[in-house]
Amino acid sequence: MFETFFGRSYADARAHFVAAASRRHCELLSRVNPAGPGVDGEVLSMDVAYCGPGEARSLLVLTSAMHGEEGYCGSGCQVALLNDQALLDRAHGNGIGILLIHALNPYGFSWGHRTNEDNIDLNRNFCDFSQPLPDNGHYRSLHPLLIPDAWPPLPENAAAIRAFIDAEGEQAYREGMMLGQYSHPAGLFYGGRQPCWSNLALRDILGRYGKNRDRIAWIDYHTGLGPYGHAEKIFVQKGDPEYRRARAWWGADVVSVVDPNTSTVDVRGTGLRALLEECGQVPELTFLALEYGTLPMDDIFLALRGDRWLAGHADADPAQRAALKAAHKAAFYPDHDDWRGAVVGQSRATLLQAVYGLSAPR
Repeated sequence: MFETFFGRSYADARAHFVAAASRRHCELLSRVNPAGPGVDGEVLSMDVAYCGPGEARSLLVLTSAMHGEEGYCGSGCQVALLNDQALLDRAHGNGIGILLIHALNPYGFSWGHRTNEDNIDLNRNFCDFSQPLPDNGHYRSLHPLLIPDAWPPLPENAAAIRAFIDAEGEQAYREGMMLGQYSHPAGLFYGGRQPCWSNLALRDILGRYGKNRDRIAWIDYHTGLGPYGHAEKIFVQKGDPEYRRARAWWGADVVSVVDPNTSTVDVRGTGLRALLEECGQVPELTFLALEYGTLPMDDIFLALRGDRWLAGHADADPAQRAALKAAHKAAFYPDHDDWRGAVVGQSRATLLQAVYGLSAPR
């Protein structure tokens, strides 16, 4: 059953989404990425569906593919919601509008990258580019090791990375890898030097649909970190009232990005900034990243490194290219029914909790 919600490619996922939104008579609009076409010649589009009362005071936002190939998961959850009459009725009956933004990064989704057409990690791109950008010294040290000349990495490469971890600590390695960096455009977790197309398009959509609301809750779907099939509820905001509200809505297993037990780090330049800047006049904003585990972190990092190595080696052997692309997809979308079932089930519970939270008296 659950596999019917998930596309086999970006183009297939987009077709699922548009068809489901059309059946619900949603208001639809598209933003076409000029970097297209996609891997199969398709248009690359960030598609938007709004359903519910037009003047709803509360808004539930769901986004997919902030990180390209992670979009299979979020897209499947969006389509599942559009097929969930009971949950939609509950939301609409409580005066909640639902805004679904499909494929924030359609280029990465289509071409099988986590990053966009400029190798930008979209969730590191929401910065004040008029100010000096943060320097990730750990990444500067790691970069030559992360994307070596030869693939697969030689034993000496693994030993050098291990030596860095032994000298600087596991947290330094995690921050070097995940925090975001603005010094190496061809590297990992690159945040860019200016707002990218997806950044600007998302801001436009949030401004169009988010203003004049009293409450907005935004759930952003991600994959790759944590135990297989488990949805970690990651709280990105910094305020204590917001944190207490998130735990009241979604439970005591909500973890802050500053919690040492979280699978991520306190990332710079996240999409939260767009919400705060485009909808800052809204009295109540609540943001949650829902992160589904796939493979062990070392395997995730290796898949990301392989993707970046491949980008710089157009002459790579076709069999090696196919293997690296398959490994990258598997790192962010386990093509298994048990994983898809876990994804949809936990998403529905989280959405129901969000509806209750948005419906409660303030």
